[in-house]
Amino acid sequence: MNIKRTSSKSLTNYSINIKIKLAALWTALMFLYIYADFFQLMTPKKLESMINLETPVGPTSPEILVIFSVILIIPALMTFLSVFLKPQINKWLNIAIAFLYACISILIIVTTIDDEWHTFYVIFNFVETIVFAIIIWQAWKWPRVE
Repeated sequence: MNIKRTSSKSLTNYSINIKIKLAALWTALMFLYIYADFFQLMTPKKLESMINLETPVGPTSPEILVIFSVILIIPALMTFLSVFLKPQINKWLNIAIAFLYACISILIIVTTIDDEWHTFYVIFNFVETIVFAIIIWQAWKWPRVE
């Protein structure tokens, strides 16, 4: 691990491995998902719609639940995969998945921006989009062997 020092009074700034940075970003993203979904339970008629087995894309079905599960499993796995995959595939997988999910977040922002009760959700998705952009940027500038 590299230690960078500029003067005797400055704080130590440790160089962080890119894999750890990416894993930390995906972890932060998962917390954003959890909190946004938790707060969404407090919006009008949300619990009633859940009891009536309704989702934003139609009635609940086993297939819809599998799709929703896969959508949430992928970022959770990226926390693990960012640490354990080899650099070349790691870089491009992080870029591709973050780009795909950023598009989804932007779509959610566009479709919910006019709903006063979902202003918080727009904020969460905006922050998620920023995190996705940071993931893409960090993966794009992956350090090369000298």
